[in-house]
Amino acid sequence: MAIPPKAATKALTPVIAPTDLTWLLHRAAQRLRATLDHVARSHGLTGGVRDWIVLTALRGGPRRTQLALARALGLDKTTLTSLLDRLEAAGLVVRTLDPDDRRARIPEITAAGRRLQGAVAAARDAAEADLLTAFTQREQGLLRSLLTRLAADPAHPDVDFGGSCM
Repeated sequence: MAIPPKAATKALTPVIAPTDLTWLLHRAAQRLRATLDHVARSHGLTGGVRDWIVLTALRGGPRRTQLALARALGLDKTTLTSLLDRLEAAGLVVRTLDPDDRRARIPEITAAGRRLQGAVAAARDAAEADLLTAFTQREQGLLRSLLTRLAADPAHPDVDFGGSCM
């Protein structure tokens, strides 16, 4: 999958020294996000990467209420409700009442949602591979390993990072 035209033509013009780790990680995340937004939208997900991440969480995670899902994704509950409304209208998600709390709803991915999530995941893998061609296989493995360690931070498991990752 090709990089979105806007992202491909934008010059990387640092406003902060390119050795600043925060700036570099932010720019790398922006580039990956723009690429995945393009991939998700090209498959019909009008909410882009956010829609795909919600579908992914529903496909791979445990059954949980909307509130629990919002917390797990670091999203405001109103934002998640809007995303789920759109996904439900598209037939990708259904919501049922929680049998333990009739005020709560449990979103679940549909068969159509699973198929679409899988198609976007495959296209995402191809797009990521395209972005990472500048690195050797060994460097790609090292990058993933280091970012995993940085994101997980086992030395500080009690720190609540809060906020959305999307």
